[in-house]
Amino acid sequence: MDGAAPEFERELLLAALVGWSAMPADEVRRLVGLAAAAGRLDELVAAPGLLSDVDPAVLLLALHGAGEQGRIWAAVLAAARLPAAGVSVAGQGDRLRVAMSGFRTVDAGARVAGWGVGSVMEPVWSTVPSALGTPLRGMGQVRAVAAVPLPDRQTLLASGSDDGTVRLWDPTTGEPASKPLTGHTGSVPALAAVPLPNGRTLLASGSYDGTVRLWDPTTGEPVGAPLTGHTAGIGALTAVPLPDGRTLLASGSYDHTVRLWDPTTGEPVGAPLTGHTDNVLTVAAVPLPDGRTLLASGSRDQTVRLWDPTTSEPVGELLIGHTATVQAVAAVPLPNGRTLLASGSRDQTVRLWDPTTGEPVGEPLTGHTVSVQAVAAVPLPGGRTLVASASLDCTVRLWDPATGEPVGEPLTGHTAGVGALTAVSLPDGRTLLASGSDDGMVRLWNPTTSEPVGEPVTGHASSVPALTAVSLPDGRTLLASGSYDHTVRLWDPTTSQPIGAPLTGHTNSVQALTAVPLPDGRTLLASGSSDHTVRLWDPTTGEPVGKPLTGTGEVQAMAAVPLPDGRTLLASGSNDDMVRLWDPTTGEPVGEPLTGHAGSVPALAAVPLPDGWTLLASGSGDRTVRLWDPTSGEPVGKPLTGHTAMVQAAAAVPLPDGRTLLASAGLDCTVRLWDPATGEPVGEPLTGHTSWLRALTAVPLPDGRMLLASAGLDCTVRLWDPMTSERVGHFETPERVFALSPLPDGHLAVGYGDHVAVMRLSADLP
Repeated sequence: MDGAAPEFERELLLAALVGWSAMPADEVRRLVGLAAAAGRLDELVAAPGLLSDVDPAVLLLALHGAGEQGRIWAAVLAAARLPAAGVSVAGQGDRLRVAMSGFRTVDAGARVAGWGVGSVMEPVWSTVPSALGTPLRGMGQVRAVAAVPLPDRQTLLASGSDDGTVRLWDPTTGEPASKPLTGHTGSVPALAAVPLPNGRTLLASGSYDGTVRLWDPTTGEPVGAPLTGHTAGIGALTAVPLPDGRTLLASGSYDHTVRLWDPTTGEPVGAPLTGHTDNVLTVAAVPLPDGRTLLASGSRDQTVRLWDPTTSEPVGELLIGHTATVQAVAAVPLPNGRTLLASGSRDQTVRLWDPTTGEPVGEPLTGHTVSVQAVAAVPLPGGRTLVASASLDCTVRLWDPATGEPVGEPLTGHTAGVGALTAVSLPDGRTLLASGSDDGMVRLWNPTTSEPVGEPVTGHASSVPALTAVSLPDGRTLLASGSYDHTVRLWDPTTSQPIGAPLTGHTNSVQALTAVPLPDGRTLLASGSSDHTVRLWDPTTGEPVGKPLTGTGEVQAMAAVPLPDGRTLLASGSNDDMVRLWDPTTGEPVGEPLTGHAGSVPALAAVPLPDGWTLLASGSGDRTVRLWDPTSGEPVGKPLTGHTAMVQAAAAVPLPDGRTLLASAGLDCTVRLWDPATGEPVGEPLTGHTSWLRALTAVPLPDGRMLLASAGLDCTVRLWDPMTSERVGHFETPERVFALSPLPDGHLAVGYGDHVAVMRLSADLP
């Protein structure tokens, strides 16, 4: 370490002089190695310019190779969305503080103590994963996975994504094995490992851009030029071994054809295989006991076809039985030497076929409740082989092909449709099953136990557009979060621990949450969703209360509205331009819908007045804010005008002098304050945000003051003094902010990206 320190200092000084953007990748890797050897990775990350100018892929890859602390820093930077151009030093510090608050092994305060000026907020915790393991993240929706065996007996896992990249992973550690493989200009729904006669294995990727690309998985570099010839996107790829020792590559396309390629030359082999009358979505090689290999293809035309790859001719009759698109085919070797063909379809079934006769084997395998998107053979140590199937119902199922019976319970954990499967053989003889999903994750499973491998995600799997605090009768306060992953989660805001299992039942995005106090002292939690329902929950048990409230459009906003007689109504705003009032004790609507807006209603707030009355404020896509008397359902005064774009958020802001202001914000990037008693604006619009605003809330401080917090798609939370309309500070987050909620003692909950964080406001705020 003593020798590494001086050399690290010299190289760091040289980097500062030359500029990070000019440093070659090998120099960045060398400098990271020196910093790790000297125990000074923290100092390297804090170096001015590093997180603004260096290539993110180069830095993260270098950190992954720099031991445990390097891997931790790589995970922290990835969670903080750094490096990134155009982010100030203070903003980099803010992002790091938020990201680090999710890593229990990192002292966030100490690690960023030297980062710029003090922040107006101190992160307390966030749902950034504290474990550096599976599920594998860092990609868009995962469209394909494939195991890639290497000559040294190591196996990599490849994933293809709708962000146009291919990624390689070490399945034993969950760490990336190289930088992303880039070049495709469209989603990558097809991957295949292609063994060559010389012992090497290539990785093939197929894209909606109509091309097939070949890669060297040991270097991450492309091999040859893209393979072109298809006239539409590529839907499927497979390697096809021939009796003479060669291996061809087969590609299925939306141009209704299958093509064969020589991967050693990149040249097509023979004419396109034609006969399907619609998109070819899946292909698989099917080895036969006599040494031949057939090629199977499945299509949107609901059929499976078999081909002889040596002659490019069809073999036998069409395999007909599915009643909808065939999404997946796979060869399933049996212990007796036979091979079956498995096919999965949008008709929710898996079928088994004898490829030598073209006849079905047994009855269809049923259990999935939505389209079967992928099938795979999973060899087990005793010589048995299972069939795995994945579905848009978010589950993976295992089947015994000899009996047609399910094996164990469905594998659950994905929060979106599962569209990719592959078996991954490990050097110790075990086989894992990898599944890729639209939730952006790859999960690993032990097929012998049906258990996940690695730690599960503890937070939401998609964006968090709704947060609210829920006060319980015993004095505790919980934090509730709603997500596009269709779930509501409850958290202990003091410990960051989830409370119970996710609240499930919604079938679409949860867009709105509010706490609803009842006259008997209980508090319910209400959730509104794009599935056109409002649901009520008991936050102490996590159980639903009553039936879903129906009869509305997509619910985009909610608010609890206390009445003078002690009752509380529940208000919901939706995309049908209406506001509705509900009795939370009966689940029944109260009166007729409140009409008048000429656009959707994504913002609601209860606004208490000094005389004891409470008004309901609604913000709309028609650029106006309206006030309503909840007891009569009548409008109060004229619409409040001034916003030049959709109003997305509203909040009541109580002042120390007893008055309450109404705040509104929207797509015009401004916050406006109003006097609800007169309908007049208070002061000038609050400006400074550089993108659409999505969240507003009043934040009481321990000293009795009240601040207004605003946030949106510019990744910042801004704090305002509502008495003076002055900005008193701002804080940057790693991702766009969709939700804010106050918590006791000057704490603020922030929903950013697919995470939740709790911040403590600084005592030094002006």
